[in-house]
Amino acid sequence: MAQGPPTPPPTSTTEFQDQVRDSVTGGTGTSSGTPEENTSMARPTPVIDTYQQAFPQICEFALRGDFPALVQYAELSDLKGRNARNQTRLLVVAPLVLAYLILDELTLAQLTLARFPENLRHHPLTRTIASLVTSTSECNYAQVYSHGEVLAALTQQPEFANTPLADLITSMVVMFVESFRQKIFSLLSQAFSSISITQAQIYLGLTRDQLLSATTGAWQCNPASDTLHPLGIGNPTAATNNSTPSSLGTFESVTSSLIRLEVGW
Repeated sequence: MAQGPPTPPPTSTTEFQDQVRDSVTGGTGTSSGTPEENTSMARPTPVIDTYQQAFPQICEFALRGDFPALVQYAELSDLKGRNARNQTRLLVVAPLVLAYLILDELTLAQLTLARFPENLRHHPLTRTIASLVTSTSECNYAQVYSHGEVLAALTQQPEFANTPLADLITSMVVMFVESFRQKIFSLLSQAFSSISITQAQIYLGLTRDQLLSATTGAWQCNPASDTLHPLGIGNPTAATNNSTPSSLGTFESVTSSLIRLEVGW
């Protein structure tokens, strides 16, 4: 049997609220019974709680890239919520934590997760977001990228019922990873005159080909030593002749210090 065209994504606040309500309640469904049977089987219209009401506006702020407004609105909505143990609270707090990550507010991201009651702390979504926050705060670069991929993959699983939230988290994870990668790229460019391609791959979470393509025009590749040299920092040739690339331990120490100084961790 031929299928109809796919349902377009919600584009208005009302459509977002309808889709969020349906995803939480499982939808009202259809019935082939008589009108009298349908009336007797009809369920009352579910009440949309504070978290569900806030979600469409949170989506709008995220789509606009206005993360300061998102965190302010989400924090207020979380305070207004009456049932802190309800899973619909994830509609507010999950994007709130990711917005704090995008804004380099790691301490606030950690404190926000700490507000969760025990039942929500063990939710798969919460645990995965917490792993991303931990790896970021510990400057565990490789795990930042891998945990971002795990989080994005989690939202695509069949059991992840809330499609609007899944789409929002996926897009925010992409934005965070890209902002994190750009930050590390900038810090490495400022701090060192050379870096091995292997080490750069670890810090930027890219394959060799992706790395060489992404750094074209900003870093110069030296095939003989398999290193990259940020342009504008001394003479790349002199750097190759007079020094060897810093060790991984040196990178971890210096970049961690630079990041902590920059964001005030």
